[in-house]
Amino acid sequence: MLFQRYTARVIPGKKSRGRLVTDMRQYKVAVLGSAGVEEDSPQGRKAFHIGRFVAERAGILLTGGCPGLPHAAVLGAHAAGGITVAVSPAMNRKEHQALYHYPADSRIIIFTGMGTKGRNIVLVRSADACIFLGGGMGTLNEFTIAFDELSVGCCIGILSHSGGLSDEFSRLAAMVARGSAASIIEDPNPGLLVERVFKHLAAADD
Repeated sequence: MLFQRYTARVIPGKKSRGRLVTDMRQYKVAVLGSAGVEEDSPQGRKAFHIGRFVAERAGILLTGGCPGLPHAAVLGAHAAGGITVAVSPAMNRKEHQALYHYPADSRIIIFTGMGTKGRNIVLVRSADACIFLGGGMGTLNEFTIAFDELSVGCCIGILSHSGGLSDEFSRLAAMVARGSAASIIEDPNPGLLVERVFKHLAAADD
């Protein structure tokens, strides 16, 4: 079954120590949205669930390392024992926290030293799929990078009715004569959106 292609399993025993292992490729899924929205908000709770659903499918969660909706997704992934990678605009951990005031609890932090716009390019190019919810101009910048640069087999997920500019992304994409090489998937349900994204990635690998 397709679902079994991306379901993680825990192998019991002394040697594994209960570690999460998979017998397939682990997809990298970036969650992108406003850094200024409270994590304990309706949008934040949706982001949390997206992060959790990504981790439950053994996906690696990518974010820009910022607070708000991306960090809510990180918390969701951690709740499910997932791997999280923050792609930071900062040069180092000190700058990440003192200059940008970003949380530092992602399992892995990659310091680009490229500022937020440069960071966005590295973040989006590193992902197999990008999931958008809420967001403002920074999220729009990330969407345009994903639209232009993600390749065939990748996908762009949009959580519809999540507020912010993400609610306009499908309309904006339809206005462009040249389409994106990546598939665009839109759904108002966080769980169904993540499921559809993973199904697309698995089918593209066949």
